[in-house]
Amino acid sequence: MAALKLLMKERGKFHISMDIGCNLFGSLPPFNVGNTVLGYGLSLASSGAVGPNLDQPNVAIMGDGGFWHNGLTTGVINARWNEYDSVLIILDNGYAAATGQHLLPSSGITPKGLSSLVTIENALRGVGVKWIKYVDSYSLQDAKNVIADALDARDQGLRVVISNNECMLARQRKERPAKAEALNTGKTVIQEKFGVDEEVCTGDHSCMRLNGCPSLTLKESSDPFKETPVAHVNDGCVACGHCGEVAHAAQLCPSFYKAEAIRNPGVLRTIFSKINRSLLTAVGA
Repeated sequence: MAALKLLMKERGKFHISMDIGCNLFGSLPPFNVGNTVLGYGLSLASSGAVGPNLDQPNVAIMGDGGFWHNGLTTGVINARWNEYDSVLIILDNGYAAATGQHLLPSSGITPKGLSSLVTIENALRGVGVKWIKYVDSYSLQDAKNVIADALDARDQGLRVVISNNECMLARQRKERPAKAEALNTGKTVIQEKFGVDEEVCTGDHSCMRLNGCPSLTLKESSDPFKETPVAHVNDGCVACGHCGEVAHAAQLCPSFYKAEAIRNPGVLRTIFSKINRSLLTAVGA
């Protein structure tokens, strides 16, 4: 959503058809990029009715669950049949997140636990879609560049951008128990977290207008000369890195930083840490 908002800032507004699922929250603040929603898996089909009247590419977003539910048959095939000037962005996280992470044909496993994979790309190529590109959903600049390429390729029919990465919240539900078990057995565990340098933050809140992370919030500044609250990353941070990506891609302030907390450090890490602390103390840091 941040990539689309940045593109709108550069190119002007364009119509985006949203879908049922997590992507629909992109229609709300701070993104405000969605214009219409019809039903589960129907974003591409509905955009086909709107786009031709606007003299611009039809842009539609749907998840992998929506793709298998309706998107392939009513959206992709319809766009191919009618040769629509369409861009479809598929958020492929490996399951139907909105309904409780139910398995899909592209999840790689059946509900019975059998290994079985029907890929989204193969389904697309099976009906003649040729323009297919992948992006890392946590790499904002790459996502912005690929979507821009898709918007510009207006003579190539349906263009599909597959943003494939697991939902960070769902991923953390698996990683946290694993890290806890590793700690109990004495293994080294690295916990990452992003933060905002309060002294650097100017309090203009530009980062929040391009970032929908619930961990990025506000707090009162301890600096009496700053009248507005400053940005703050709370303890809900899962270190996906999106806040820092937004600040870099949008050329915002350099107040974001990444910290690592190392628990159960080994002998070498402990020695290096002591040396670093000694050097910092020597230079008065």
